[in-house]
Amino acid sequence: MHDCKTRGWGITVLTIVIMAGVTQGCLLGPDFQRPDSLVPQDWKTMTMAGETASLSVSVGSVPEVAWWQVFQNDELNHLIEQAMERNHDVRQAGFRVMEARALAQGAGAGLYPNVSVDGTYTRVRRSETILVAPTGGSAPGFAPPGANFNLWNAALDLRWELDLWGRIRRSQEAFSAEAFASDMNRRGIVLSLISDVGQGYFRLRELDEQLEIATRNLTLQQDSLSIIQSRADAGLVSDLDVKRAEILVSETAAQVPELRRVRAVQQHQLEWLTGRQPNSLSLGTKPLRTVWIQPTIPIGLPADLLQRRPDIVEVEENLRAANARIGEARAYFFPTVAITGTGGFQTSEFTQWFKWASRNLSVGPSVSLPIFEGYTNMARLEVAESQYQQLLEQYQQTILTAFREVADVLTALETRQEQLGYQQQRVQSAQEARELAEIRYRQGLVTYLDVLEAQRTVLAAELQLVQTQRARLTDMVTLFKAIGGGWGEELLVRTTLP
Repeated sequence: MHDCKTRGWGITVLTIVIMAGVTQGCLLGPDFQRPDSLVPQDWKTMTMAGETASLSVSVGSVPEVAWWQVFQNDELNHLIEQAMERNHDVRQAGFRVMEARALAQGAGAGLYPNVSVDGTYTRVRRSETILVAPTGGSAPGFAPPGANFNLWNAALDLRWELDLWGRIRRSQEAFSAEAFASDMNRRGIVLSLISDVGQGYFRLRELDEQLEIATRNLTLQQDSLSIIQSRADAGLVSDLDVKRAEILVSETAAQVPELRRVRAVQQHQLEWLTGRQPNSLSLGTKPLRTVWIQPTIPIGLPADLLQRRPDIVEVEENLRAANARIGEARAYFFPTVAITGTGGFQTSEFTQWFKWASRNLSVGPSVSLPIFEGYTNMARLEVAESQYQQLLEQYQQTILTAFREVADVLTALETRQEQLGYQQQRVQSAQEARELAEIRYRQGLVTYLDVLEAQRTVLAAELQLVQTQRARLTDMVTLFKAIGGGWGEELLVRTTLP
């Protein structure tokens, strides 16, 4: 008899489990589809008109993952590696990714049965005024009024919500997309960090060369002042020429401490980016011309490379999550079906606790149908749909911003190349003009004002040339950032979190 009853219970439980597996297949809400990005027809490829052949590469080339290595600078490579390892913003973003992944894993827990083990001991006294024996509560069973007895209970409790409408699966889909978006946010922070370190490093070397230029010109001006002073002492020139020479020397000398101050501040920024204390980096003087290189510019890149930018991928994944939230919100309008059960041993005698006769078991489905909850479910759905539309607009705006940034930096690179050519001619002409002015002054053909003006022009031209050279290097860094940096093929595949 016991075997028949046990077999009957087993068949019932097995039937419920099979039904649960079969019914968990419906998903409410639309499946995600990537929106049209509205890429202009003339942006099928990104090109730089007028660029020299040395800066051209084949259409469809993709930057390397460690793209900063194209500058062939070991010192810069080391700084970037330190920044990625020690920068606190990057480390904080990494922990946010871990948090998001944990939430994604936890979101799928509702797809599985929730099982717990309970063990209790209760001392019970039955009320003397109750004449009907209760059938439930903490002390079910029959006992006379006023009876005192013990209750030993050991039970295995089960609750398994059947995801008939896909509410749990849509929630898991949303959390998984948000976890992937969090990882894209981290990569965006890394990309910005590398760009900041590269630009900061080239700015530091620009200041080194500007200091060298200012110091060299100061030495030349001091030599000129000595010559003028000697000629004034001999009565060949007036004291006015001496004073004019002193003014120029003072102007140039005043630039030197200012450049040193700016260089120190720039080094502090690099130390901050690399997670170091101020004045802890040993960065000796190194003029920009010693690190100047013109790496191959990745022009002719396909326009869809912009969709590899971390910010675009991030907002797309957030859009995917918002789409899943719509399906989750719609599922709240439908009944919640769960399988609940409890089974174990219950007795009033400790010695009879785990005997077969003390077993008890209950299992069956429960259904909860929302009838009236105010405006809760409707509001939840409207919020989800509104958030999706907001993110859709943000997605389109992010892509437009990406195209604008790439167009801006390509234009800057093209014009900088032309600008450098003119500025190099300017420096050469200014140096020749200074030499002629000095010769003509010694011959008495011009005043010392012409010499002073020529010397000022040389200093300004040399400083401006170095500034433009640095600007072109930072434009190259900006281009790599604008196209999403370097991506390995393994990073282009969207992974599904467990």
